[in-house]
Amino acid sequence: MINLDRLSFAYPPTHAGASPTSVLRDCSLRLGEGDSLAVMGASGAGKSTLCHVLAGLAPRHTGGTAEGVVTLGGHNVLASPPDVDAVGLLFQDAATQLFTTSVEDEVAWGLEALGVDPLEITRRVDAALAGFDLTGVRTRAPWALSGGQQKRLALAALWAMRPSVLVLDEPLGGLDPQGKREVLAAVEALRQAGTTLVTTTMQIATARRAGQVALLAEGRLSHPQAPAAAFDTAGPLSVARLTGIGVIAPTALWPDLKPTIAPDGARPAIEVTGLQYGYPGDEVVLRGIDLAIATGQFLAIVGPNGAGKSTLVRHFNGLLRPQSGRVRVQGELIGDRPTGALAREVGFLFQRPEQQLFAPSVREEIEFGLTRLGLPDRSERLDRAVARFDLGEVAGAPPATLSYGDQRAVTLACLAAMGPPTIILDEPTVGLDGRGLSQLLAWLAELRAVGTTIIAVTHHMDLAARADRVVALDRGRIVADGAPSEVLSHDTPPRGTP
Repeated sequence: MINLDRLSFAYPPTHAGASPTSVLRDCSLRLGEGDSLAVMGASGAGKSTLCHVLAGLAPRHTGGTAEGVVTLGGHNVLASPPDVDAVGLLFQDAATQLFTTSVEDEVAWGLEALGVDPLEITRRVDAALAGFDLTGVRTRAPWALSGGQQKRLALAALWAMRPSVLVLDEPLGGLDPQGKREVLAAVEALRQAGTTLVTTTMQIATARRAGQVALLAEGRLSHPQAPAAAFDTAGPLSVARLTGIGVIAPTALWPDLKPTIAPDGARPAIEVTGLQYGYPGDEVVLRGIDLAIATGQFLAIVGPNGAGKSTLVRHFNGLLRPQSGRVRVQGELIGDRPTGALAREVGFLFQRPEQQLFAPSVREEIEFGLTRLGLPDRSERLDRAVARFDLGEVAGAPPATLSYGDQRAVTLACLAAMGPPTIILDEPTVGLDGRGLSQLLAWLAELRAVGTTIIAVTHHMDLAARADRVVALDRGRIVADGAPSEVLSHDTPPRGTP
């Protein structure tokens, strides 16, 4: 079903005088009908590029040059695009492939393009929405969904089309535990029906579920092996090797994130009273939130996709304004204060890094906030941020050309350079490899040492377990609030509970 023979790929130069960027080198692979392969590799190793080549997007729509043989079901993908029902691709950033005006239309569109009978379209749409827990939001616009819901929607649309080959680029990133189970079950059902699966991942637990696993490093794809052999202590994907090349960061190696300066409960950094909010034409998302976050506290906010976590924290820096209730920052009402002015006090990391990247180079991206805020020692702050997140080699490159993980590192560097007293991180670990996660954790340890208030929305339970306090949201309400050992001792509340 999939045949790669000595595939090499290089992107075109990013600017005048630069050389082409070689990404894949002499990669070979054979997969039959119903086979499944997990491809592991560090951020920037070429996993997404491999996915785009398999789907017929690269170099056709990306530019660059490809050499070697790539066939799907005997069809030469490099010579002409694959049939529309031959291959489905889930982007790492699934939101970029959503474009219709409602959830149900998004699932139906591909089926309509295939000329599927209308009655069958209705049946498949209903089955896809039920299987990915999207029935309750079927009339909602895709852009109004949470990041995890958007990923489930993109996969539901692919699942409904029943492609012969399904290529999933980091499919579990940003999903809550129940969402992960739903996705894995749906994908496995397709595989059992004969679909060939290729999944990229940086998680050993995910890779173990595949029939075969391979490592992509330095542009070369290792020979696929059964997981038991590949992950053996002497295997090519042993924990020691994956750690050494920066794919994973075992929790045993994480730094201590305990506070050096005790949080000050008498001085809330953020205080929310009676907060209620709903998007236009939609149901209420936040339902009377009361929350006080102590200065210097590390708070983790957990809960199902669509629970209102991102909506809540967007009120903390003025990106959203309460429809009812009040928000105070350092004791002062936000009121009509501009978001730009609040940036001195509250830094915000978006769930999707490309939402906050716009400058022509990484250095200019980091420098922008420093200049706008008129901060002192801008040159020194810029250099420290570039070094802390290992961005020296790409400092002159446009952020839009970087891998997802490197884009995340750029957004973190922007926050680190400005150094506000409160930091909000919306799903900061998504898309990070072991090296990137280690950099993030080292920075968090530094913030803890100087008493910075940290608010992290996360599905990464190991990170939440290291917070001072965990708040669980479900359907716009706080359903648990306390020490990590108390709140995380049970699964986060199931979807649908009040």
